[in-house]
Amino acid sequence: MIFNNPIFSTWYTDIADIYRVVSVKKGNVSSQERKQINSRPIPCRVYHLEKRGPSMKGNAAREQSSEKMSCDLSVDIQAGDELLIIRGGALGHKNKPERYFAGEPADYYDPVGGALTGLQHKEVGLLKDNIIGR
Repeated sequence: MIFNNPIFSTWYTDIADIYRVVSVKKGNVSSQERKQINSRPIPCRVYHLEKRGPSMKGNAAREQSSEKMSCDLSVDIQAGDELLIIRGGALGHKNKPERYFAGEPADYYDPVGGALTGLQHKEVGLLKDNIIGR
């Protein structure tokens, strides 16, 4: 875990809630529901921003960006999960959550089992694709 190294103890400045679509069976009918899978906010860090200006599509303005997020290896996250991330949330900031969708996670391990640096982490590509409106 990255927190084991005091130099990087404040690296995770953001927090995330993860939502996943799961199958639910009620009687003989199966349906899908979106459920929050974490019980408390997950410390993370959004970095490598590729923010673009809004674009006009048909009759609405659209905002798109691709970014990356790092978090602890133990975080249960899958491609297609919806994430609501509060930038600066781990530092106590009360910002509005930003909505992203997760790509396929990649695990990065410390070559000596995390004993020396504590830099092992999970990296996830994020997509932000929202219609701008009031």
